[in-house]
Amino acid sequence: MMKRWMLLFLVGSPAMAADFQASLDWSQRVTLALPVSGVVAMVSAQPGETVAKGRVLASLDGRAYEAGVLEARADLDRLSREAGDADKELERARELYARTVTSTTELDAAQLRQARATALLTAAQARVEKARKALEDSEARAPFDAVILDRLAEPGMVTSQCQPAPLLTLARADEMIARAELTVAQAGGIPLQRPALVQTGGRQYSGAVRAIRALANGRYALEVAFPRPSGLLAGMEARIRLP
Repeated sequence: MMKRWMLLFLVGSPAMAADFQASLDWSQRVTLALPVSGVVAMVSAQPGETVAKGRVLASLDGRAYEAGVLEARADLDRLSREAGDADKELERARELYARTVTSTTELDAAQLRQARATALLTAAQARVEKARKALEDSEARAPFDAVILDRLAEPGMVTSQCQPAPLLTLARADEMIARAELTVAQAGGIPLQRPALVQTGGRQYSGAVRAIRALANGRYALEVAFPRPSGLLAGMEARIRLP
């Protein structure tokens, strides 16, 4: 009976307080590339720089994409007028048919012309949106407030839609990850979002367990996310405390 109660206690108990040696790493590291082809015209950011969300960090020569938008809009305007004329012709054909002046064949022909004009107009609207999206995609913007980790492109470099060239590597400016390697026994029972403390550089920061990742060596990586103050860099030594 004593053994049974001990087993129930161990299974039902929350994870105990623990302390692990860790190191800091960047949070949400991403490499920016463009999904369209062209020649890089501008790269505005340097490694170590902090940039705001939405800032244009790199762009292609956009003249061809701007021309594509103008061409698509001109085609849309033309087809819009043609669709308006087709609507008017159909209305007249219906009036004449109601007065038995024209035949069913003429009414059917007017309806066919109007349907074709409407379909062409819808396709033209889609081409305008496609051209606008291509122009938008010719610029790389910061997806969040970020710190630039590496600059991989320079003006004059060619990037292809089939094989996009990496332009910049960046990570979140407002958050860091403390990572520790744990055994299976240590990792078991630690829930995600559990409050944690990160000690580094003589200071302590409050965070929470972000992930527990399985490693190839059979161990587990405990990751704790916490707000990043100025001055903290990846690779710094730290300790993770689970209260």
